Amino acid sequence: MIILYIAIFLFLGYSCLIIYYWISWRSIPEYSSAAEKPNTGLSVVIPARNEEKNIIGCLESVCSQHYPPELLQVVAIDDCSTDKTWDLLRHFHTGEKVINSTRLAEVEDGEFSAYKKRAIETGIAMSHNNVIVTTDADCKHPLTWLKTIALFYEEKKPAFIAAPVALQNDSSVLQIFQALDFLVLQGITGASVHKKIHSMCNGANLAYEKRIFNEVAGFTGIDNIASGDDMLLMHKISGKYPDRIHYLKSKQAIVASLPMQTWKDFFDQRI
Repeated sequence: MIILYIAIFLFLGYSCLIIYYWISWRSIPEYSSAAEKPNTGLSVVIPARNEEKNIIGCLESVCSQHYPPELLQVVAIDDCSTDKTWDLLRHFHTGEKVINSTRLAEVEDGEFSAYKKRAIETGIAMSHNNVIVTTDADCKHPLTWLKTIALFYEEKKPAFIAAPVALQNDSSVLQIFQALDFLVLQGITGASVHKKIHSMCNGANLAYEKRIFNEVAGFTGIDNIASGDDMLLMHKISGKYPDRIHYLKSKQAIVASLPMQTWKDFFDQRI
């Protein structure tokens, strides 16, 4: 009987928490702007490790953005790939958009654990603009993605923007499950950021000021942790600018990412 009471208590507590997140999500205003043309220079940083299947599609979707080319810099970092990612990066050319790319040197095993953070730091150091946008090499982006982020930044003046990410799916049980699971996580992300709980965000769709990144010493202090290039950085910035952390709720800013292909990969990712 005691176990039953504990189960009921936990169920009610969990239900109240989910209802709170749902109400908080509904309270976030859908962002739209009357402005037509942004004036903010953006540097899009894309870390890539063994992404030969995805990197070209990602670059094409970023370079196809409805954004003034003179205000856009794309920085792609090859993070010690062992496939053809670097060859594809350094031979990629498209119209007016300039792609700045570099390849990181290998490090000894055990010398460095936060590989993605090192790639992002390198990309930020190469960036010409103050506003940094990060995404992942397996993502696709709507044409309005950068324009929406820039207009939101110009209007709200945030120090850190968490933006929405969705998972593509092919109607398989595994991918539908991941898409639904991810949808819940995104709802909790938006609700928690909006309510200033700042619990999490997703590195596939973030924006922050380079000046502030340097001001909080970037990933220093969290560079011994393999993950956390998104959430842990947000927590560092929110410690200094608690009222300038914003969630961008807009369908025009949703980035589409790829799901894991096997149950094992999915559980490994979650762990």
